[in-house]
Amino acid sequence: MDDLTLLYISASRMPEKWVKFQLSKLSFAVGNTPIISVTRKPFNLGINLLDEEPRNLWNIYVQMLRASKLAKTKYVSMVEDDTLYSREHFMEFRPKDNEVSYNRSRWSLFSWDPAPIYCMRQRVSNCSLIAPRDYLMDALEERVAKHPNGMTYAGEVGRRKVDGRIGVSQRNMIEWYSTVPIIQLNHRTGSDAGGGPGRTKRHGQIKAFSIPYWGKAKEIVKYYG
Repeated sequence: MDDLTLLYISASRMPEKWVKFQLSKLSFAVGNTPIISVTRKPFNLGINLLDEEPRNLWNIYVQMLRASKLAKTKYVSMVEDDTLYSREHFMEFRPKDNEVSYNRSRWSLFSWDPAPIYCMRQRVSNCSLIAPRDYLMDALEERVAKHPNGMTYAGEVGRRKVDGRIGVSQRNMIEWYSTVPIIQLNHRTGSDAGGGPGRTKRHGQIKAFSIPYWGKAKEIVKYYG
């Protein structure tokens, strides 16, 4: 994976047990792939940048731009601290030079479920982004130039509703499915919950107690609790 740099974005609020578990899975998946990490506390992971800006959704994309500028590879991939990644996610697909891509082979877990299950929610997620570095930077720089003081609204690059509401160029987007999925944990400290309980989210229609490779949902959630 010498054509890829990982952009690891973290609010530095996940439990230590989860952090160790997630990083062990990430290390197995990516080997010596270069990483640029952006965290709110010093963190020993690749090239580490400190994020001292207000915590909100808009700032995530500002930090993505900041990290992308340091990448030396053709492609960059988002890595969020609440997501477990498979090797296949990083290896199996690359988008064209003029499009961003999102892996839809993504199961969600809700940390607050009394009987944890996996579910597939029918939307793209920033945690699964793989994109050409230059194309992504151009999109993010346009956002920052359009709204130098930020916005209360933000969302994934390439989503028609998002690009339109922000008032920037519509970016090309493609969705794909890896043969081994990734797992996104929804939790009370998530940025999209504003630090709150995040319990307004609903399960997707496809559900499972256990899936190949990752095993039982309840065993994954234990690392957060």
